[in-house]
Amino acid sequence: MLQISSPGGWECFVEDVIEAGPRLTVDGRLDPARLNRIARRHGITYEEPTG
Repeated sequence: MLQISSPGGWECFVEDVIEAGPRLTVDGRLDPARLNRIARRHGITYEEPTG
């Protein structure tokens, strides 16, 4: 698989997510709030469930 992301920088986000590993999950599921703590540093925001 080949992914091209523009502008560059996505790889830095991916590295940070990999480094965080299981700390981004709750009960084995990815937690958007925890992911957003990392994503914001890279100008990325994931939608969080409301309610």
